[in-house]
Amino acid sequence: MTRLRKECGMRRVQTCAIAVGLAAAAMLIGEGAAQADSYNLMGFEGIPTLGAPAYTLGPPPPVGDYVTTHCRYIDVVNTTLGHYYLRYFLDLPDGAVITGISIRLADYNPSGVMWVYLRSRPWNSRNVGTTVDFTLSDNSGNEDKVINMGTMNVTVNNSTTEYWIDVSPQNSASPGQLCVYGIHVTYN
Repeated sequence: MTRLRKECGMRRVQTCAIAVGLAAAAMLIGEGAAQADSYNLMGFEGIPTLGAPAYTLGPPPPVGDYVTTHCRYIDVVNTTLGHYYLRYFLDLPDGAVITGISIRLADYNPSGVMWVYLRSRPWNSRNVGTTVDFTLSDNSGNEDKVINMGTMNVTVNNSTTEYWIDVSPQNSASPGQLCVYGIHVTYN
């Protein structure tokens, strides 16, 4: 590291600072150590879809984007769990191991909850998917919050399987009060 500092002249301060930083990071992490990476989806990237089989023949539900925050919600009052989803497709590297998922949402609904599922299925199978893991928000309102799926160990196999996250509200008369800001996937 001292040699890198000496070789850095005044003309290449920024480039050398990056090189020194990378060398320091490699020393801290150690050779061959696993590094965590992450993948972010914004709330407005969700595709509205229908859920339970009894609701598959109608049009996709309308969605709303709460003012300028890009917080997407399903614009249907009195929804029941599983009737409607916002679907977020994952595009992760093959062989990545998903270790955690967190969801940032607005919960201003005093009785509604948001259910979040990690799902997978074989490519072109057209089945509803297998639930790999899930979590839900509590039913307290009046705040933004982050909910986590917890510790997981899911190896991505892109040659055989597709992966996505379904977000399903169970709300009362105010659909915009359960709203997704973004989803964060951590993987090795």
